[in-house]
Amino acid sequence: MCEKPEPITTKAAKKQQSILTNAMMVFAKEGFRNTDVQIIADLAGVGKGTVYRHFGNKEQLFLATAKFCVERMSQYAQQKVMQEKTLPELIEENGVPLLLRKIMLACAEFYQKHPQTIEIMIQERAEFRESIYPTHLMFREENRSGLDGIMQIGIDRGELRPTNVMQASDAITDLLWGCLISGCLQGQKNKLVERVESAIDLLLNGLVATDRSSNTE
Repeated sequence: MCEKPEPITTKAAKKQQSILTNAMMVFAKEGFRNTDVQIIADLAGVGKGTVYRHFGNKEQLFLATAKFCVERMSQYAQQKVMQEKTLPELIEENGVPLLLRKIMLACAEFYQKHPQTIEIMIQERAEFRESIYPTHLMFREENRSGLDGIMQIGIDRGELRPTNVMQASDAITDLLWGCLISGCLQGQKNKLVERVESAIDLLLNGLVATDRSSNTE
């Protein structure tokens, strides 16, 4: 029978967070291949051996950093949107379309404040495309039930048109990631919120005019 791993102590958790925070900054600036783990250790105020003891090797440290990035984004968005309210309360107060908009903008706001996290995402794809499933996609799949549930509620309330919920959720998240990555690649890291806001407005409101009778015979 396998023994359960011992729970991590508060001190160790803080040490890990410091290592990951500094790893995010160094990996984003130097790139995976050019990063010296010793520099990360120095910035975190620990020994190089401590980094390896917590994360195994440089590759595992990078992948842990990628996971750390998406978890931070999720925590930020939840705090920004939820504000100690329940989901039913938020839906009743905002309606589903506005709630979806707030979720997307909260995510964009996080990435605009921390563009290094997008750089980590891009590097992960470049360095480990043959060996791992991208962390942000894995996180998205593990947490898709929440967005799917909101979409279904919107359909049930008549606020969203009947559609395949999973496809609709994928369209929204694809739009978000596309805006974020394209914005960074185009050197517009300070305009990610604006970019996502324009895209989500187009998605929710549509491009096709609702009344096209004047264009028909």
